[in-house]
Amino acid sequence: MMTAIRSELNIPQLTVERSETDGIHIVALSGELDMRGVGELETVLAQPGAGARICLDLTKLSFIDSTGLATVIRGHQALTAGGGAMAVACGAKGSVRRTFDTTGLTTLLTVTADRATALQALG
Repeated sequence: MMTAIRSELNIPQLTVERSETDGIHIVALSGELDMRGVGELETVLAQPGAGARICLDLTKLSFIDSTGLATVIRGHQALTAGGGAMAVACGAKGSVRRTFDTTGLTTLLTVTADRATALQALG
């Protein structure tokens, strides 16, 4: 299922796609994740429930701000507290990866360069 958050201001939208493979929930984002889209992401991350394994694919995300990062961290904390796990795919280069590297989130979260590696980490 795909959800798009649209803006009248011609600001890039956030698209959220959900799927599942081998019991792992995949949440793929594209566009920009900022305060306009964090509510949608919070909802999607909470839906699988405690003990879920989620691959958060940010490889097509062009921007993430501090509210987006905070939402990813809260999602990770909620999953791990319930016995689940999250792996984040955000490419090896680009502004999103740079943000994860700069903030030190690559040491807190399982961050990979691609979806296949993230799925393998959750397998």
